[in-house]
Amino acid sequence: MPLKRLLVTGAGGFVGAAVVKAAAAAGHDVVALVRNDASRLRNLARIQIERADLADDAAVSDLLRRTRPDIVVHSAWEGVGGPLRSGDIQLDNIRTTVALTDASIAAGAHKFVGIGSQAEYGGLNRRIVETDLPQPTMLYGAAKLAAMHLASQRCREALVDFSWLRLFSVYGPGDNPNWLIPSVAASLLRGIVPKCTAGTQKWDYLHIDDVAAGVLAAADSDSATGVFNLSSGIPVAVRHIIEQLRDIYAPGLDLTFGKIPFGPDQIMHLEGDNMRLRQATGWQPKVALEDGLRSLHEPRLAAA
Repeated sequence: MPLKRLLVTGAGGFVGAAVVKAAAAAGHDVVALVRNDASRLRNLARIQIERADLADDAAVSDLLRRTRPDIVVHSAWEGVGGPLRSGDIQLDNIRTTVALTDASIAAGAHKFVGIGSQAEYGGLNRRIVETDLPQPTMLYGAAKLAAMHLASQRCREALVDFSWLRLFSVYGPGDNPNWLIPSVAASLLRGIVPKCTAGTQKWDYLHIDDVAAGVLAAADSDSATGVFNLSSGIPVAVRHIIEQLRDIYAPGLDLTFGKIPFGPDQIMHLEGDNMRLRQATGWQPKVALEDGLRSLHEPRLAAA
């Protein structure tokens, strides 16, 4: 990959920080845009940390004019969990995404890469391909979908390349401790049996290192334009994942399943077909699930 200047929004977050680290490790010139917390980027070399609120259009436009990135990777998004997924903050996300796209185009960027979500598809409960009709069931997914359409149109009119990566379930060191895999691992490390559903739902989990590699692959490839699923392509029963975590972090601990009922909107089969991204870029997942689960509490040294 020829060395380029990348600007990554949401660089203080789980996905954004991983993209920054991977890009810096590859030797790229990286501008890491954070709003406040840059602790995930501590000790990283070859990056330029900038602070701005995406809601401040003037500050963002000035930042883009100063840094002149070749590629903008938009990872920032407010309200990714809890009640905010159905809150009006999602409408603000649409506006800031469009404003960022406009500022990127005005600053001369030649590619815009947005991080979307499987939530754009809604609850299809089967293997999902990019040609499936999106039918989001919550405002979060609808806002992602709207932002994609509007940013794509802006880029198309300006003859700027555009990629939108619909991210499925992601896991790895530094994940939100409230999500399934890190919360179960934390309980097991304390010798506590986690309260679980029956665990029969099959979900598609992709390790954070593979996520970052997929984003960089899309950013670099001239043929990677349009919408892509960013997923492992391998659905695994949640029960199996919990059993693997038990074997790694609390061997011999007896597990119980079915203590928690499934919610009324529980998705039982979440799987993304990743062939389109693989064919366009040559990317493919490399971290096996067991290795990824073992990595959750291993030391992770920042790039020197």
